Amino acid sequence: GPLGWLETALKLAGVAVGIAALAATLGDPTDGPGGARLAAVIVLAVLCLGLVAAIADRFADREIVGVAFILAMNVGHLAMLWALLRDDVDGHLLTFAALMLAGDLVKLVFLKTTGFTVRSVPRAAVYGLVGTYVVGYVALIILALA
Repeated sequence: GPLGWLETALKLAGVAVGIAALAATLGDPTDGPGGARLAAVIVLAVLCLGLVAAIADRFADREIVGVAFILAMNVGHLAMLWALLRDDVDGHLLTFAALMLAGDLVKLVFLKTTGFTVRSVPRAAVYGLVGTYVVGYVALIILALA
């Protein structure tokens, strides 16, 4: 439905920002992260680990669109992580995290209004996973503004 497409559009825009951030750092010398940027690297690395684990879940669903989407999400997050490891990309990070946060807030509304379930996973677990990403993206926004 419309909420699913809105979530997808917001997150794919975030993926594009992650890729653009990496592209923007490729010509520059690498500058190791410290302070708020190092904290952002750690938060984003944890989010990336969850998305890598989600690949198996999407394959279990055997839905081609879901598999393509989770692969794109991994590319966007890993590109942003690599960009952060290389250089200061606060503007990109802020936009990336805001788009991903908006997508997850739409997902929470979708989950609440449709009663959508993931196989036999308890609804509380699904809300908890999405909520964890919401907290992670809020942390990234705060760190990008620091």
